[in-house]
Amino acid sequence: MTHGQAAQDPKVHRVTECVCLRLAKEFDQARNRPKDTKGKTLPIPQSIVSVYSHIRQLLQDSRVVLAQTTLALVPVNNTTVSSWLLRRDKRTDRDMLLQGTVLPKQLYLAKEPLPSSNTLPAGPVRHAHEEMTFEEPKNREGEAFPRQRALAANKPAVASPPSPPPQFPPQFGPAQPPPFQHAPPFPHALPFPYAPPFPYMPFIHAPPLQHAHQLQQPPPFPGPPPLQYAPPLQHAPPFPDAPKCLPSQPRQRTWRLNNAAKEDEELVSRGEPPRKRLSKETYHYTCKGCGKEKNKRTGHTQLKGHWFCPASGLTLDDWRKSVGL
Repeated sequence: MTHGQAAQDPKVHRVTECVCLRLAKEFDQARNRPKDTKGKTLPIPQSIVSVYSHIRQLLQDSRVVLAQTTLALVPVNNTTVSSWLLRRDKRTDRDMLLQGTVLPKQLYLAKEPLPSSNTLPAGPVRHAHEEMTFEEPKNREGEAFPRQRALAANKPAVASPPSPPPQFPPQFGPAQPPPFQHAPPFPHALPFPYAPPFPYMPFIHAPPLQHAHQLQQPPPFPGPPPLQYAPPLQHAPPFPDAPKCLPSQPRQRTWRLNNAAKEDEELVSRGEPPRKRLSKETYHYTCKGCGKEKNKRTGHTQLKGHWFCPASGLTLDDWRKSVGL
């Protein structure tokens, strides 16, 4: 569309195509093309459309030309001009490649009429070969007896007889050796010489001790010394307050702080200044209750938009219950 009118290809009008060819030859060099408001040279299709639209507007404004002639120019745009130039370049390349090439002659229509098309039969056609028949098995649907599967919990408990106790050989007293059995001779082989059985040695019990009371008793173990209390100090120094335990922090942060401290110690031992690290000494959010910074070091905790302050006198669990979290 160009100003509300359907743009057409330049080849549909002889005068329009002549004007576009003349402008394309003129704008083949970049120095002859018009420029936009920023001083940038326009491409060939846009340059042709710009100058062609100006010529078409002058022609429409001239009453003498409109009255004495039937000259008219069709509207074009960048898309139609670009496609027209691309087809023209392809046609020129094809004609150059086919120059001097003899193409096969054109195939004309047959002189005799073609045979009529076959009509499809309306029903099945019987051929000369015999039809094959297959015997289908009898339908026995619904005759199978469904097998009822009983669950293990619904089965009646059957009392099984208790298993006999395992038989172990006697550990003390004389035992009868197992009977010696000779293996059958191997066929087609020399018989092995007979070896007598291993002599059985009966088990002999050791006699009990007759004078067990005459053995020496071990000396008694000395008991611990009596407990002695130290005299109380008259002027004992006051016991210092235990340091406050800082709230727990992630193991990754603890590991990074330990590594940073070790690295600083190594640098100081070598006489080099410690490495500068980005660490916030002060926090820009302060608690309105105690005036301290809102971080874990001061014991503050945030949970779903609510802040817990240790100065409130509540424990963390009681504070969660009071807030309803």
